[in-house]
Amino acid sequence: MVSELDGRRKLYRVNPSHPLTSDLTSIVRKVSGIDALVDRIAGRLPGLEQVWVCGDLAQGLQSEHIECILVGEALDREYIEQLCNRVEELTEKTVQATVSAELPKEQMGQCLLVWAQETSEK
Repeated sequence: MVSELDGRRKLYRVNPSHPLTSDLTSIVRKVSGIDALVDRIAGRLPGLEQVWVCGDLAQGLQSEHIECILVGEALDREYIEQLCNRVEELTEKTVQATVSAELPKEQMGQCLLVWAQETSEK
């Protein structure tokens, strides 16, 4: 974990360089219901590059809401809405998905990367 001060609050987030980061991310996904969202969207959405979870879940807090940012080019917003509705049924949580070409800089320290497109290096 790494921490930073935000006024009088101390915010904690996963240290991406720690060797257990992928394990911790997996645990958060399973406990929060994020795994259902990621599995539904990632495999069926051409152009998707990253999935970021924001809000309480990214801070490690229990929540009835899933806030996420889907990063990619020319993503089908209507299809994303259908998938989010299905995830809401499966998890009994409300889903707010934002589509963006890149993660907004002001969100950088407040979100947790839960999925990224694998790149093939030659």
